[in-house]
Amino acid sequence: MPHPSAPAPLPKSPQAGPPPLPSMTDSLFGGFWPDRGVPGRPRLLGWAVGVGVLAGIALPFHDLGLGTFLVLMAAGLLLFAASPKRRRPFTIACAVLCTALASTALFRDAEWIVILCLMAGGAIATMALTDARNVPSFVVSAISWPVAGLRGIPWLGRTMRMLTGTGNGIAVVRTVLWSVLGLTIFAFLFMSADALFAEWFSGLVPDFGSPDFAVRIFVAIAIGGIALAGTYLALNPPEVDTVRWDSRPVAKRFEWLVPVLVVDAVFAAFLVAQAAAIFGGRDYFERTTGLTYAEYVHQGFGQLTVATVLTLFVVWAASRKAPREAVEDRTWLRVALGLLCVMTLLVVASALNRMALYQEAYGFTQLRLLVDVFEGWLGLLVLATLAAGWQLRGQWLPRFGLISGAVLLLGIAAINPDAWIADHNLDRYEETGKVDWYFLSQLSDDAVPTLDSRLDGQRTCALTDNRREPATWLEWNLGRSRAESLGLEPSVPLDDDQVCLGQTDD
Repeated sequence: MPHPSAPAPLPKSPQAGPPPLPSMTDSLFGGFWPDRGVPGRPRLLGWAVGVGVLAGIALPFHDLGLGTFLVLMAAGLLLFAASPKRRRPFTIACAVLCTALASTALFRDAEWIVILCLMAGGAIATMALTDARNVPSFVVSAISWPVAGLRGIPWLGRTMRMLTGTGNGIAVVRTVLWSVLGLTIFAFLFMSADALFAEWFSGLVPDFGSPDFAVRIFVAIAIGGIALAGTYLALNPPEVDTVRWDSRPVAKRFEWLVPVLVVDAVFAAFLVAQAAAIFGGRDYFERTTGLTYAEYVHQGFGQLTVATVLTLFVVWAASRKAPREAVEDRTWLRVALGLLCVMTLLVVASALNRMALYQEAYGFTQLRLLVDVFEGWLGLLVLATLAAGWQLRGQWLPRFGLISGAVLLLGIAAINPDAWIADHNLDRYEETGKVDWYFLSQLSDDAVPTLDSRLDGQRTCALTDNRREPATWLEWNLGRSRAESLGLEPSVPLDDDQVCLGQTDD
């Protein structure tokens, strides 16, 4: 029996259980991409499913057009509604730019420029959702969209829990995903390995009518999944700005200044050679180098474009390594890099002049137009770098580069590039008597009104095959509509007996 004066024993506190283990997704992304307990959103889930269904109806077996625009608008509105940043002026500006880029599917039949605009729109949308501000965060943002399909599983589970009213939402989602994945992988492996198993298994798969239906289901699931992953990315973006390329400035000024001055000297020597070629004339140039002038302008454009890109890298690297505490350091930084940027602008002008001469000699194509605009965009970036270097503040440069690139793509779409190319090639034909009729016949419907209005006796040399069958309403766009309104009769393809004056393979 305890002594009367002994203190009464304290009641035992209940044993606390071990802390719950983090989920697999939290273990993978917790520090960089915390879940933050974003509540389930059944309406957004239903919206994403609707985007998938619309895509399954509008996209398969149709060319880019009205159906594509409707799917993109439905998906874009979903992401905009889900984003907590939707009231920011920058997000609104990106939404307007993305809408303009998507609308190219309504106005242009040239798929090459439409696809480039849609890719640029995806990059702008990702940047707006994640609020990315520098090149490393751009890269991480681009990766985060597909990864959001895995990171968003807990949120999808909470959404399913709200729909089912039970606590097993996340377990159901995980079970379905892993089961479908295992069934798909191993069933197709064994079907390809054993004909008898393939026969048995194909008998278990229900027949929904035709392979076209299976394609539509696949597109619906794929686009719906992409839209759902983008929804989670909008609701809970990762901390992309934590990814940085930190660099310590060098201790001695000459460590960064000497390499930059060496590059400046090489640029100066190149510009002197350009001046000698201009003032010496073509005879002096061909006698000295052994090259024709056409070979010269064709050979140099690609190298000058690479030189422009590398110059931007040199400026970026030097600006990170150069110390800025002393006034002399800042002065040398402005002078050395400013001189390099000014000479780079002259290199850009030389490259654009070479491409202009080459197109006059050999004709205009989509690729030549595109690389011309790309070189011009690099020149714009050099100008922006020059302005940022004078202020020694360039945090705005990455976003400016991405947005200006998208705007330039819109500019290409605005001029109706295939019609512009056709018009300039016909101008060249009238001046030189040379043209590639086969190339003109392969241009999109955007070029048909131009070809029809400018050609007379040789219309069949460029307007062959009548392009395609009449488009459905889901494929409607302005370019096809204008071509179909001309009511051109189908014509036969070019053959060896048909005489098309001026045909050249240049």
